[in-house]
Amino acid sequence: MAFLPFLMASAIGRGMRFFLVAGLIQWGGSAMEKNLRKWIDVLGWGFVALIIIIYFIVK
Repeated sequence: MAFLPFLMASAIGRGMRFFLVAGLIQWGGSAMEKNLRKWIDVLGWGFVALIIIIYFIVK
């Protein structure tokens, strides 16, 4: 894998995640922050599993 595209994709992905979490916390307040802290790992792994499943379906 080429390093520069990997670096750019990582920066974009992390930036998108940061703004998504910040937007959800702003929208939902402290209750949303509590829920995100509780479920962030499950949501993240679920998203990874979903991408893998979609990859194998499309392939």
